[in-house]
This record gives sequence, structure tokens and C-alpha cells, in this order.
Amino acid sequence: MSGLISDITFNPIIPIPIMAVFCVVLIVFKRRGVIPYIRQILTVLLLFVINLRPMYPADNIRVEKQTMELNVIIVIDDTISMLGDDQNGYDTRLDRAKADVQYLLENLPGAKFSVICFNNNTHVLTPFTDNINYVQNAIDAIYPLSPTYATGTNISVCYDTLEDIADRAHDDEDANTVVFFMTDGENTDGVGLRSFDDIAEYIDGGAVMGYGTERGGHMQYYDDLRNTYSTVLATNGSEAVTKLDEDNLNVLASDLGVQYLYMNNEGVLDTLIEGLTTDFLSDPEEEFRQGYVDIYYWFMIPLAALVTYEFISLKRRG
Repeated sequence: MSGLISDITFNPIIPIPIMAVFCVVLIVFKRRGVIPYIRQILTVLLLFVINLRPMYPADNIRVEKQTMELNVIIVIDDTISMLGDDQNGYDTRLDRAKADVQYLLENLPGAKFSVICFNNNTHVLTPFTDNINYVQNAIDAIYPLSPTYATGTNISVCYDTLEDIADRAHDDEDANTVVFFMTDGENTDGVGLRSFDDIAEYIDGGAVMGYGTERGGHMQYYDDLRNTYSTVLATNGSEAVTKLDEDNLNVLASDLGVQYLYMNNEGVLDTLIEGLTTDFLSDPEEEFRQGYVDIYYWFMIPLAALVTYEFISLKRRG
């Protein structure tokens, strides 16, 4: 018994200091009579314990698990233009792209994700993994280089890395591979878009996802040296404007053999994700694993009894 008590952990619903203040206030308003006041204290103590949400470890937690034999490659444009402020409903294009990644993580359960971002160079943020927290932490950390270090945008910079990862994923005969390529399509280094035709043979679907607008937007970035936000300026000193380039995006989608999706509205991914889950998501399977069992409901029984008694007493007095 002592071992069980020592293993109990707590996961408070309301922060303990706030709940403690609330309980003290409830006790301060003392009821008349010793017995009623004792019941009042017991009720408050039970509320406090329930809020702590006590749990104990167990080896036989039953869960339903679904698997998805799908390798998902996410490519994110991490250049300064993705800070454009012309993304409907979001502060920046990058904010929307991160929200879309979260949507993919939540709606493709059991899939394995690999994340690539590109600016001056290409970076593999995660190898293929089904650890959603790991992927989410990597996505949260993405932020473009400042204009001081940025050398201009060219989508083609990620070609070799994408080809290598897609090729290796394609070798997995038990899973299909899809690519979600998130960018505004803007090339600013004066070099044309490289053909991605050769990568198409390694992937089985996905989408090129376009961010921004043709009218364009301005960009603000966090300046580490000045510890403040600064506006990106053009060479003539005016505020620089970044524009969506759908010509590049349509060519890229055609090369990869996937559809192009304009991401300035919600729900754009729904149909595509629905198709992937229909094709690749397995039926739920029951399994047992280590975890924690809630025991707060043990304390709800005496709490319910006390509340019921008080209600009956109130009715009788009325």
C-alpha cells in the first residue's frame, strides 16, 4: 500500500495556487454549526484533491491504436519572404504553414514524418518518425535567417535533399510516400526553377501548397542585434514587397505529379487528407501498454454524497 501511495503522481486541472486560494475563500465563509462546517471543510478538501487529478502507474492500460503505412515528407520554405504579412487570417505566411503542419500531424495518425526546411541551404529537421511531439518541436523552432545573412531565395536549393529522402522512402515497400511542399514560390536570386521531374517517380501523392497573394505583402523580422522587430527594406530604401508566384508553384506541382493548393482559405486540405486516411489508415486495434490510471473519481463518490445530503437538507428546511 505504501508503495502505491509513493507512486501516485498529480496532474492538476487548475494550477494549485489558484485552486488553493479558491478553497480558502470557500472555507472562510463559515457555516453555522459545527457539523455543517465540518461537512463544508470536507467538501472543499475533496474538491481540492479532485483538482489535483491523482494518478497511479499501471502496466495494462488499454488503448486503441491505428497505424498508417505512409511516409510523409514535409518541405517548408524558411526564407524571409515567408514572413510576408499577406496571409489571410495569420500574421505571416510561415504561421499558416506551421498551422498546416499541425493539421497534418493531427489528421494522419500513425504516419511517419520527415521535415525539411530550406533558406540559403537545406536542413533535415527530423528523419522519418511517428513521434509527433518531436516533429512539432522542430516545426516550432523554424524561423528565417535575417536579411543580413540571407542570400536570396531559390526553391531548387532543396532538390538534392528532397530527392535523397524521397528515394530512400520509396525503398520502403510496405509504405507509400507523399510530399507536402509549403512555399510562396518566389525565387529572388535570379536563377530559374530547376525541374523536379525526376523526383516524381519516388512519390505517390501530396501537394504543393502556396502561401501569400499576388498583390504581395511586407515583411518584419526579429533583429537579434537590436532586440526588436525590423522591416525588410528594398535596395532603394522602401519597404520590400514579397509576392506569391503561382507560375513556379504550378510548374513545381506538375513536375512532382501532385496537385497545387492555394492556402489562403481554411479547409483546403480536407479532401486530400480524407483520401489518404481512406486509403492508408488501418482499423483500430486494441493494445495494452504502460501508463497512468486516473483515481480522482474515487473522491467524487463522497463528494456526490455530501452534495446530495446538503441538497436534501436544504429542501427540508425550505
